[in-house]
Amino acid sequence: MQRKLLFPSIFILLLLSFSGAAQGLAGAKNLDRAVLMHLGYGPIFSSGDLQDRFGNGFSLDGGLTWLPANSNLELGFRVQFGFGDQVKEDVLAGLRTSNGFVIGNQREPADIQLRQRQIFLGPALGYTLKIGKNQRAGLHLKTSVGYFFHRIRLQEDAVQNVPQLNDELSAGYDRLTGGLAIHQFIGYQQLAFDRRLNFYLGAEMTAGFTKGLRTFDIPLGTPPSSEGRTDIVLGLKAGLIIPFYFGEGREIFYR
Repeated sequence: MQRKLLFPSIFILLLLSFSGAAQGLAGAKNLDRAVLMHLGYGPIFSSGDLQDRFGNGFSLDGGLTWLPANSNLELGFRVQFGFGDQVKEDVLAGLRTSNGFVIGNQREPADIQLRQRQIFLGPALGYTLKIGKNQRAGLHLKTSVGYFFHRIRLQEDAVQNVPQLNDELSAGYDRLTGGLAIHQFIGYQQLAFDRRLNFYLGAEMTAGFTKGLRTFDIPLGTPPSSEGRTDIVLGLKAGLIIPFYFGEGREIFYR
């Protein structure tokens, strides 16, 4: 009886071993047409006119890209959201006491924090220059032309409010600025043969040709300057790619 049970067990083990070996030899080709979902994170550094308003921070980026079959040319759309707590322009200076406090409706110092916020969005065109055997792994270049804007966010006190910063007036303090912009990325990108380890990392730059968008700046007591600005954001970025392939495209690799 034990021998009868032993033979089927050995056969099943051998079958599983062969299946595992076959999966190790069979690689899903990564040359099919695909939709790529990007999600990245990294530090950003203010430059140009922007460095007078903000210090450094961090950014999240995401996007969707169409990749034709047997091609390294990508066409898609990307969004980048920048944030940080280094704000150099104190738009609340006129509301502060001699001790530097902003007084709330409870006649106590209110905890109002200034934060930086940035957004870039627009269509993107990218290309990967092959390095090595993998056609879709190598030097990746990407450019985007879109819209960039930034503002000073007033993070309000959770307990009390400041009447001068109510919903109708707070927009007069945020210095909302925006305009056309160009984004450039250069780095390394990989779409793996087995479709599992897909990532990108590199350096990027956003140059925005902006101007103030509010009709009135309360701290200045005048409309914002109509003079154009050149706001530059430099950054480092690392991210993951989730590919959605269309087509079979399987190939057996023998070693």
